[in-house]
Amino acid sequence: MFQVTPVRSRELQADMAASVGCPFFDNTFAFCAVELSDDAARVTGLIALCQFTYSPEEAVIKSVGVMPGSEEDEAVTVLVRGVMAFLNKAEIPFVYIDEDAAPAEWIKKWLFRRTEDGRLGIDLAKFYRAPCHYEKKDENA
Repeated sequence: MFQVTPVRSRELQADMAASVGCPFFDNTFAFCAVELSDDAARVTGLIALCQFTYSPEEAVIKSVGVMPGSEEDEAVTVLVRGVMAFLNKAEIPFVYIDEDAAPAEWIKKWLFRRTEDGRLGIDLAKFYRAPCHYEKKDENA
């Protein structure tokens, strides 16, 4: 069992970034996916960390760091979707991902596509209106 939750401490965010082997981005927000005990009473391990920025116009995912051995864990995709849902609720229209934030095959799996300006992004309003349609719209990353 796992949980996706915001990271509310810069110190903890820096420690998590070091644990997953990615740079710590100061002045970013972060969500993490953590493993829970069988009774869900306590955190037993870190799965992944997602660091991002946002403004009223757009959000940018700066990194998705994953603990070794957890690369294929569904919690990583749920973490990215959790960040996207948070941004959508905050009425941020677009989310982009830096090309070096995660391996290219993961970015494609999460449905980020080249936008007109050449960046990898998702129009959140369109995505949440019809996610299945969004997935089939453009297979080129």
